[in-house]
Amino acid sequence: MSFVLFLAVLILLILVHELGHFLVAKLFRIRVEEFGIGYPPRAFTLGTHRRTTYTINWLPFGGFVKIFGERYDVDYGNKRHEAFVHKSKFAQACVLAAGVVFNMLLAWVLFSAT
Repeated sequence: MSFVLFLAVLILLILVHELGHFLVAKLFRIRVEEFGIGYPPRAFTLGTHRRTTYTINWLPFGGFVKIFGERYDVDYGNKRHEAFVHKSKFAQACVLAAGVVFNMLLAWVLFSAT
């Protein structure tokens, strides 16, 4: 039972962490290509909404947000305005820090609720 509880807490922490990156990227109008729960290979796709694909993957210990435009050596052409590397350093820092900040907010909410 304790292992199941451990997995549930771990999955919650990962989801909140990745949700932070996801929401802040969307806030700065950076395209998010995929929001995945677990690590690939992909088990199934939940759907696509606003050009983001939502997936469940086979390896349950983790999750990820695939952000468009993370490479400096690629020409993104007319999609440049959606690319991570072409946003301001402030926007990039906010997206990178958002995961940790959301985990701290979750801890604050959980401690405040008790």
